[in-house]
Amino acid sequence: MKIKYFFISVILTFAFFSCATSRPSPHQYDFTLKNTLSIFLLQNNDSYFFCIPVQYIGDYHIGGFEFTGGFIQIGEYKILLDRNDLNISVYLNESTDEAGNSNGAFNLIYLEENGVVQISKMSEPLAARHELDDMMNNYSVFIERYLRNKEYEKIINEFEKGNINSMMRVEYNLVIDNEPQNGNAMLDFFEIDDGLAADPQWFPANLDFFASSYLYR
Repeated sequence: MKIKYFFISVILTFAFFSCATSRPSPHQYDFTLKNTLSIFLLQNNDSYFFCIPVQYIGDYHIGGFEFTGGFIQIGEYKILLDRNDLNISVYLNESTDEAGNSNGAFNLIYLEENGVVQISKMSEPLAARHELDDMMNNYSVFIERYLRNKEYEKIINEFEKGNINSMMRVEYNLVIDNEPQNGNAMLDFFEIDDGLAADPQWFPANLDFFASSYLYR
């Protein structure tokens, strides 16, 4: 079984920044998260949110995803990640090569909003493959955590105090080829900064779907 796990923060040895737009007066910040591709700080209309992409590429079937815990810490301010405060979506593309280049569509197979499951198709059988087919399955998971106004203000306070060193951790369970794989986790360290975001065209191929879903919409 060919298994290729893309933990986004370690697939490159150089830094990119996540995208955000300007915040209205009195604070004019274009927050970016430096030295990471595992977490992004984005804006949707007047709301700010973190997005954590998790990706698995391989010739296996992921039949379940369950978020179990985690946190985001900006400076000394820690935001605990509760499943009831998250939006989680899982997309599947069944025609992806080892580098993450994908053909065809990404189909939404799981959607959870604030702890309530809206769509659940992960356990459905995959299409049959020819034995010479070298294409693999690309599971792209997006974990969103929207910020309340007070939370965003606390992030600004940390930045203005110079507390830019930050980190995040997410924990989750998987079902791979009908076998539970519990206790999975991602941990990454980064810095919060006020500056321009990197051009998404320089992202690696496996982030193309993330960029089209979040950065170009």
